[in-house]
Amino acid sequence: MGDKYNSIKRLIELWDAYEEETDQQELLEFAEWLTLRLKEKPELNLKLSKKRLKNEEPENIALFKGFGEPIRFLEYTSRISRLHDFYIKKFFCDLPINNRLEYLFLYTVSKKREAKKTELINIHLIDYTTGMDTIKRLVNNGLLKEMPDETDKRAKLLVITSEGEQVLELSGKKISDEIHMFLACISMNKWKKTLSVFEEINEFHSGIYQTHNDKTPAELMNLMDSLKHLYR
Repeated sequence: MGDKYNSIKRLIELWDAYEEETDQQELLEFAEWLTLRLKEKPELNLKLSKKRLKNEEPENIALFKGFGEPIRFLEYTSRISRLHDFYIKKFFCDLPINNRLEYLFLYTVSKKREAKKTELINIHLIDYTTGMDTIKRLVNNGLLKEMPDETDKRAKLLVITSEGEQVLELSGKKISDEIHMFLACISMNKWKKTLSVFEEINEFHSGIYQTHNDKTPAELMNLMDSLKHLYR
């Protein structure tokens, strides 16, 4: 049923392209236009495109299928995140920010109204050097500014500027477009089923990261053994 609806949707998109190109609304002319277009661009034929994708499986996909399920689960998660970042850079090409982390820093400071640098870094689980470099770029570009912290004279607070708010609004729209594009390959019902799993893993390990990041691998393994029953 889903494939049929996809085909109908694609047909409507092609009809729109036909109308724009020819300023016509005749079915016979549309059929002739579509036949010519498919000869010029065979990839427009969804079935052929899907078949070609199946036959030309990338080497990296075949490689990961040889791993055990736990490795595949975590590696696919990491790869999806990197692919998401790759697309966002493309969507941000005409903005003064160029990656997801800069967007998240602006978004967080805007929501909190003010934030300490270390607080911002810890919220997004970023290493100190990367976090400080990101903050420095945002400040230098006039999107964030530093203000004195009245409760701690040694520290400074970050607040978003009016220009930063404008960039945040523009980038938010582009993020929305990118997400819609990114998830277009899978139905909402499918990815929503995995959301609770990722939320649980994130909640658990974020807590570990915030309070036990100085522990050794052996200590972390012992800690997991003592806590894992709470998340079964």
